[in-house]
Amino acid sequence: MECDAVPVAAVITATDNCDALSNVDFNEIITSTDCEAAYTITRTWSVEDCSGNGAFAMQTISVVDTQAPEFVEDLPADLTVECDAVPDADVLTAVDNCDAMPGVSMMEEISNELCTGSYTLTRTWTAEDCVGNTQVHSQVITVQDTTSPTRDSEAMDMTVECDGAGNAADLDAWLASNGGASATDACSGVTWSNDFDALSADCGATGAATVTFTATDDCGNATSTTATFTIEDTTAPTRDSEAMDATVECDGAGNAADLDAWLASNGGASAT
Repeated sequence: MECDAVPVAAVITATDNCDALSNVDFNEIITSTDCEAAYTITRTWSVEDCSGNGAFAMQTISVVDTQAPEFVEDLPADLTVECDAVPDADVLTAVDNCDAMPGVSMMEEISNELCTGSYTLTRTWTAEDCVGNTQVHSQVITVQDTTSPTRDSEAMDMTVECDGAGNAADLDAWLASNGGASATDACSGVTWSNDFDALSADCGATGAATVTFTATDDCGNATSTTATFTIEDTTAPTRDSEAMDATVECDGAGNAADLDAWLASNGGASAT
């Protein structure tokens, strides 16, 4: 018999050809197991007349439990969520027809991991009674990352004074700092890149470049910010020597050669 359908003991009477019998004796022995829903009942009826003649009957009932527990709560459905919105696992309980406290266990398995924020999360709840009957429910959560990183600060233009050598250190530092830009992602780190090619060819050693800096998360979502690096020249040359007066003796022809030579030498002045 199923554990929730054990019949009550039958009431048996007896007659005798010569003796007005008293009640039939009844005895019940329960042989238990580790599980309250699986055991054996041995029922014995016996009767004896006054002369010692007896009658005996025995019934053995094997009590079994073949019915699985049932979950109490609404079972969690399959979901598709963003990687920063994965819900906590539901706490499920179960009831059983014969086990007062069926256990419920839960395990998680991650599969199909394409990147940090894209994978399949399978949650499996198992309700089990003491006999080992089980009820299983699985929830499949498809986790995806479709959100670009958040720019916490934009790239900023930078203008430096020409050093005559291309301002390589200034440019390298500006590129390495992503122009001062920063970004964060809800589910992974970010990787920065930029599209710098070369400075424009302006006067002397000046020039400029407009650069786009791109922050990319582990799943390939990206956000960009643009700024310009400029090398300018606002500093006048330094006079190393001043122009000097020149006085010559009149040659009657306008001293053209002397004047041309003085002008050509910038009056002796020099600058860098």
